[in-house]
Amino acid sequence: MDRIVFREMEKKELRECAHIAAQAFMSYTYFSNYIPDDKKREAFLERLILCEFKANYGLKETVILTAVRDGKPVAVAHLCSPSFEKPSDLRYVLKGWLGVLNAGGSKDVNAWNEMQKEAGDPCHRLGGKTWYLSLLTVAQQEERKGIGSAFIGQFIIPYVKEHGGEALCLFTNSEENRKFYTRNGFKEFDSRSFDYKGKSVGSWSLVIPVK
Repeated sequence: MDRIVFREMEKKELRECAHIAAQAFMSYTYFSNYIPDDKKREAFLERLILCEFKANYGLKETVILTAVRDGKPVAVAHLCSPSFEKPSDLRYVLKGWLGVLNAGGSKDVNAWNEMQKEAGDPCHRLGGKTWYLSLLTVAQQEERKGIGSAFIGQFIIPYVKEHGGEALCLFTNSEENRKFYTRNGFKEFDSRSFDYKGKSVGSWSLVIPVK
């Protein structure tokens, strides 16, 4: 693997990093169960991740990290500290939430939003000095090169430790990602499933101590 630099994302990279995450999530049942049409889901994801990054960028107690090679982002992660509070509804509206609703359809987007709140609940109930990894994606053309594991082991976990964290948690709906995080030392502590319009998606919460 060529030399990768891990660091905090710069504001000028916001849109590019959001695109990396949106493309990586296209095939996830976490999204496709709620918005099955490919073109509609792609538009929704592009707007959703960009809105999320804009709403959170620069706020205290949350940070967007990136892996960069030759000056170009190849992976992105969003970390939240134990004291992080989700931005207000107004801030989301100002950063583009209405466009998200329009792209995905308000009924389906609202159903997805309620599901993701419940899926994240086991992590948010851990308390203590547990940080939350709300997103980790690698650019599609860079997958299966060890970047994700290096990002976690060489930068994300050390970053959490440096900032006073004692554990890192996350949830995933992907069996492949479930195995990936387990290989990287995470332990599963909750599992559940969600049904929508006759389709089901699993959700697994995992945690790792930060030493």
